[in-house]
Amino acid sequence: MLHPKRAPIAAGHRGINSNLPENMRCLTSSEIHKWLTGQGIHHQPLANGFPVAGDFQMPTTPEARLQLADYLANLLSKDGNKLIELNPAPLARPGEWEAIDRFRSGLDETRPLISAPGHLFKSRNREEFKTMLSTLLGFQTGWSFYIYAAPSRTTLLIDERIEIWSAKKGPRNDLGRFLSQDLAA
Repeated sequence: MLHPKRAPIAAGHRGINSNLPENMRCLTSSEIHKWLTGQGIHHQPLANGFPVAGDFQMPTTPEARLQLADYLANLLSKDGNKLIELNPAPLARPGEWEAIDRFRSGLDETRPLISAPGHLFKSRNREEFKTMLSTLLGFQTGWSFYIYAAPSRTTLLIDERIEIWSAKKGPRNDLGRFLSQDLAA
């Protein structure tokens, strides 16, 4: 069940939504499709039958998942635009919903997550992108989300596994090396 919009966090709070640039915004499903089409990226490639370029095991420890968030933010740092499309976990804990609600409230977003599941990050939103990844990967109830990056046209699906689609082998190979080191440790 979606929670109603919560009151904005008091000024000066240093949570996930503090000091967000105005150009970062939430997108509806139709806006997501329009943005992806403009970037030459396929929407939800797994559901649409596109072959996966890489399929990796998700780290299981909280520390490793936070390291993954940092790594993904750095891996995609050359892309000026990144879109995270959330697929909420049906059994999400209230604290997880609250974290997402706070983030969205910081964007003055009043629509429920189901109405506007996309979060578009521009090049100047690097820290906010990394913070959102850290938040999502810190959840324990299996939130699923797509990350679309342009101009590289790299797509990742993060759920119980990490799947990647990319025209370039570099991101897939780099991610595979990072995850194999993490899992070997």
